[in-house]
Amino acid sequence: MPESIPFLDELPDLSERLARAKILYTDLDGTLLGRGACLLKDGEGAPTLDAATAAVELNRAGLKVVICSGRNAKQLMEVTRLLGWDDFIAELGTVRRYREGARRVYDAGDWPDGACLPGETPYEAIVRVGALDALRERFPGLIEYHDPWHLDREVTHVLRGNVPLLAAQTVLDTLPLPVTLVDNGIIHPPKHTLVGVTEVHAYHLVPTGVGKQHAIRTDLAERGLARDEAIAIGDSAADLEMADAVGLMVVVRNGLDDPMLRAGCRERTEVGGIAATRATFGSGWRQLAEAWLAARA
Repeated sequence: MPESIPFLDELPDLSERLARAKILYTDLDGTLLGRGACLLKDGEGAPTLDAATAAVELNRAGLKVVICSGRNAKQLMEVTRLLGWDDFIAELGTVRRYREGARRVYDAGDWPDGACLPGETPYEAIVRVGALDALRERFPGLIEYHDPWHLDREVTHVLRGNVPLLAAQTVLDTLPLPVTLVDNGIIHPPKHTLVGVTEVHAYHLVPTGVGKQHAIRTDLAERGLARDEAIAIGDSAADLEMADAVGLMVVVRNGLDDPMLRAGCRERTEVGGIAATRATFGSGWRQLAEAWLAARA
């Protein structure tokens, strides 16, 4: 445990922070969900009711939970329905859906007005400008679509592989629309067609300027809530963007195994806005939920 990142129960003002919170933004994979993206398994694959029980208790208390994930809107619509929630933020902050999908908002970041052709989604615009083709040509065999998670997307492209981010961004910076490659951490796909890659990373190809931070700030403004009335929980370096938009960012313990996340935490802990749970995956999620319920009571 990096000494600069305190455990949740070590924060001296934890109760005060959680008592103010009216909304929780949560990641899914590696955070609420255990092995195999299962709500009813822990990180080792053993059966557990920790996450499901915590979700029920928060629902019973009337506390608001909004999923903020890299998954697509179709996936999150079903997950929110199963968990009894209403709203979600999909595709790494680029798609917001409200009232179980009745209202949809796209965020294309730094793209100028008219960047998309009539009837074209941002996802299709990224294809049109040749972003993925350019990466494949520069890094043959090292990057590909993260099948099947790349399907049914509206803004972002989900990839897998292992490429140097700075070099990849240099390639993308030559395109007519600003596009950014975001590293979403190490994954373990059951199969792939990559060549000579032993450590596989998940990547999101996104319009430059988008992210979970901007999406949460916009969402809070629409709800009339202040930053210190929101908390967030995640497990990856990409999730740390949420720390810059909420009053308290919580990392489930397994996330600290990622050196990129640890480095990001150390950069932000000077303001005291990040802490870690002692348990992993859904059990860590339950620790935060129980602390929130206790503080609100």
